Parts: sequence; structure tokens; C-alpha cells
Amino acid sequence: MTNQYRVFGLTVSSPLPLPALAVPSGISSPADIVISYGDTPAELSAPQVRGIRFQAAPGEFLLRVDDVARFYVQGGYRITITPENGAHDNDLLPFLMGSAFGALLQQRRILVLHASAIEANDAAVVFCGPSGIGKSTLAAGFHRRGYRFLADDLCAISLAHEQPAVFPGFPRLKLWADSLKRLDTSRDDLQCIRWGADLQKFFLPAENRCEEPVVLRSVFILNSTNSGRLELTPVPGTEKVDPLIANSYRMRFLHGLGGKKEHFKLCATVAARARVCHVSRPQRGFLLEELMDLLEGSFLA
Repeated sequence: MTNQYRVFGLTVSSPLPLPALAVPSGISSPADIVISYGDTPAELSAPQVRGIRFQAAPGEFLLRVDDVARFYVQGGYRITITPENGAHDNDLLPFLMGSAFGALLQQRRILVLHASAIEANDAAVVFCGPSGIGKSTLAAGFHRRGYRFLADDLCAISLAHEQPAVFPGFPRLKLWADSLKRLDTSRDDLQCIRWGADLQKFFLPAENRCEEPVVLRSVFILNSTNSGRLELTPVPGTEKVDPLIANSYRMRFLHGLGGKKEHFKLCATVAARARVCHVSRPQRGFLLEELMDLLEGSFLA
């Protein structure tokens, strides 16, 4: 059975149940993205870039996850999945919602940041930074404070009425067990995600019933230091493009897929229209509530 969903401002047709806003039964529209099960190539015929798990070429992307599935992404329109024997839907979802959708959005010339995002004062606030720095934890903490959740991991940015805007993604956060502990959230009833041989993350649902894009106003680049202080430093206008490029999702995908010129233009547009700040937190001691207070004071000012 195939159902339709709305995510990233797009209509998705999928036989695999997705944690996304479902199109009501009886209402059907042409699909922007079609997901299906079927045969996929073992290799691309002319990959421009090869990684441990992926191959990329203009219009084509192949992701191979041992004991899970192959995902073949074509033209920003179609994702074909070949599951391995014994793989379940829950095994497929992290890779479909991550690398496969990330490559598809890049094929559609959408700027994808490796980031989390919330809405505050009718504007999008984005948290970027290296893996493990606390992007998802911050988004979850602000959602708990009553802010609308927009995106986690994949933050899709495109132009809406000439303004860069965040298009709401999957209403799920991927969190480590220690992040759930900081949030005082039990993992007992949460879906566990296979994340390597001995690593586990958990899907935390985050309610998001709106599919309209939200104009982007603030981007915070997170890092940790040996200092015990929290510091927020605005990035000057001429220097804002580089951290946006540095925090783009899987730049190696883009090197194979093409579209680097369009990617740079979108980064430059965001830099021209949005505030970008570096945010330093202590390497030891997350100081979640204090960090949220600092950021909240900044984006509500």
C-alpha cells in the first residue's frame, strides 16, 4: 500500500510508512518524490565520487548499508530501495531519512545544512556544528520550552518569496542516551536506531503540524572550548559564507552530484539575509539551560 506525505514542502509517495505529515485519505496530488521497493544497481556506471558506503554522480546517488539495504536516488525525484533479507522498516528509516533524502534534496538544488531548527517570533533559528556538539539536544530543549520544531539533521533551505526559508522536515529528533538524560526524558518507549556496531540513538517525536516554509533569520554555529564560559560572537558579513559551506550536509555528496555553483549562491543569499553567530560552550559540562537562556535572549531581542 502506498501513502502520501508532506515533508520539506514536497509531496512524497511511499509504501514505507514515514514519520511525516500524512496527506488525508481521499486527497491525492502529483508526487514530487516517489519511493518504491525494487532492484537497484550494485555500482554506478560512472561515479564521480566514491565513499565507504556511497557513490555519487550527476543525477545519481547510491547508498549501500550492510545488512540493511541499498538506496538508489535519481534526479531529485525517485528513491528505490532494495532491502536485505531480514531488514525491517525501522532499520531502513534512519538511512532513508538521512543520507538518501539529503542527496535527493541536493539533487533538487536545495541547500541542506547539517543542522537542527526551531521557529521563534515567526522566524527560523538554526543550530549548526559538528556531530555530538548538541544541535538536536538544543532543538529538543527549545521544543520542550514551547517553540515549534522545524528540522533535525537535515535542514532544508530554499527561497520562498525571494527570502531564504527553512522547509519543515521529519518531525523526529535523533538523540544519544546521554542527551535524553540531560532532557530528563526516558528512552523506554522510544524507537532505538542502529547506529553502528555498538552505538545507539533514539527517535524522539517532535510535534510539527505545519508544512509552510519559515523565513530564516538566525544561524548559530556551535563549538566547544576548554573555557568554562558561554560565549556568543556575531560573524561579520564578509565572513558568513564560509561557516555555512562548512556546515552543509555531506559536501562529498555534492562534489559527485554537481550543483556546487547553485549551492554557493544559496549560501551567499543566506549570509546576506540572516545573522550568523559562533557560539562556544564548555567542553566539560553542557550547561543546557544556561546555553538556551543565552540563545533565547539573542534571537528574541
